[in-house]
Amino acid sequence: MGIGDGIRRFFAKKNNPALKELEVFLSERKGVEGYIEPRTATQPTTLLLVDRDGDHIRGEVADPADAARFCDKNSVPVYDAQVIGYPKRMKDFERRRKSGVPQETIDERFAELEKQFSDDPE
Repeated sequence: MGIGDGIRRFFAKKNNPALKELEVFLSERKGVEGYIEPRTATQPTTLLLVDRDGDHIRGEVADPADAARFCDKNSVPVYDAQVIGYPKRMKDFERRRKSGVPQETIDERFAELEKQFSDDPE
């Protein structure tokens, strides 16, 4: 790695302060996917991370290439939100949050299923 790479990395982090928050989200979650949201007249380009339960976080990025590099570096599948759309689990998560229904995670559901299968009726 040359000095030019170090300079680019330094300025990339300064231009993308939200990446730190996204890294924290990524380190605490399982099954995360990335969705690049294009810049609009009122919003900057953003990277949306969605975990396997549907919980999500959005962070501003300098451009789509930065979002793709971030996902590639962290082994996160990345999609174009304009083309693919948003995952159903994210919409369901928001609906449950707004309705006040307790959020049951996939891990909790798996634990319950394992318990049911481990209880041998014989």
